[in-house]
Amino acid sequence: MLRPRIAAIASAFPETRWNTAELLDATCHLMSDRLAAAVTRLGVDNRYSVLANLTDVLAKGADPEVRETALALTARAVRRCGDRADRDPASIGLVIAVTSSPGRLMPNLVCDLFAALPWIPRRAMSLGLTYMGCSVQAKAIDTAGWFLSVHPQSSVLVCFTESHTPLMPPLKPWTAHFTEGGHPQDVTDVINAFLFGDAAVAMLLTADGNGPTFGPVTHLTNELPDDAELGTIPEGGSDVPVINGRRTNARSANVPARGLHYAKTTVNELLARPDYQISAPNQAESLLMHTGSARILDGLCAEFDVPTDSPKVAESYRVLREYGNTSGCSVPLMIDSPAGLPSGENLVVAFGISFAAGATTLRVP
Repeated sequence: MLRPRIAAIASAFPETRWNTAELLDATCHLMSDRLAAAVTRLGVDNRYSVLANLTDVLAKGADPEVRETALALTARAVRRCGDRADRDPASIGLVIAVTSSPGRLMPNLVCDLFAALPWIPRRAMSLGLTYMGCSVQAKAIDTAGWFLSVHPQSSVLVCFTESHTPLMPPLKPWTAHFTEGGHPQDVTDVINAFLFGDAAVAMLLTADGNGPTFGPVTHLTNELPDDAELGTIPEGGSDVPVINGRRTNARSANVPARGLHYAKTTVNELLARPDYQISAPNQAESLLMHTGSARILDGLCAEFDVPTDSPKVAESYRVLREYGNTSGCSVPLMIDSPAGLPSGENLVVAFGISFAAGATTLRVP
C-alpha cells in the first residue's frame, strides 16, 4: 500500500491559555491538598481552552459568555495548512475530520468544514472519524494511505480537533482525593479539568513529494472484551439519550497499565516486520508517544528503555507540558514540532479509551 507523505501541516490553539498555577490558585479551595498535589504530578504546565473565562467556570460553575467554537478552531488550522501547501486545493479528493469532542452531534464536523471553507472541492469525499479516542491518528493515516493508493494524483486533508473544556462539568464545592474517600467521578472531573486541553491540527497528505513519509501501521482494538469499559462517556447515545448538563467521563484505574500493554504490543508488532531497519524503540531517532499524563509517559519510557530526560522523548513531554492531553491531537502536535523532527526514522504510538492503539513510523528526510 502507498505510504502517505506530509505536504503541509499546521496547528491552531484557542486564544485563551491558563497555566496550572493559575488554575490551582482559582480552585485550591475546592479540593484537598492531596488532590492538588496529584494534579501537579500530571505534568501539565499550560492548557489552551476555548473558554474565555475558564477560571470562573472551574471555580464557580458559570457558563462561558464568549468562546471559540470547535469548528472555528479547526478552520484556522486548515487555512494555515493550506497557506503552507504548494498544492492546488482542487487536488483534495478526501477530507477526514477527526474528533472525540465535536461541537455538535450532527452535522458531522467534516460536513461543517465543507460549509466553512468554500475552497474545499464540493465533490471531494468526506469522512468523519468521531469518538474514537486518543488512538485515532494511526487510523486516519492508514485510511489516507488506502485512498492515495487508488487516487495517487489526489491529496487528502486530515483535520484533528479536540474541544474538551466546554464539556467539563463544574467542580464540586469540595473534592477529596479518592484515597481520602473522594467520589471517583468527582476526582475524575478535577483531573480532567487540569489535564485536557483544546487544539486543532491539519495535515495535507500526498502520494509523492519530499515531505516526511509514514510507514506501515499496526492496530490493536479491545484485545479483551472488558477493555471497552476501561473508559466510557455514556450520555448522548441512543441507549442513554438524555444529557443532563455536561457529560461525565468514567475512567478505570487500569487505564495506564492497559495503555502500556497496547502501546508495547503495537510497537513490537511494527518493529518485528522484516522491512524495518530498527528492531527496538530506543533505536528510533525520536519517540512520539501520546501524552496521557506524565505517569503514562514515564511508564512508556521505562518499557522502551529510554531515559525520561532523553532528547528522543523530549517532544512528547513538551506537548504534554505546553498543551495538556489533547486526545487525538497530541501526536499530530508533536509532528508539527516548532523545532522540527530529527532526520531518520521516528516512532509514533498512540492509545486510549475505546480501547485501541496504533503504531507507525515517520521517516523524515
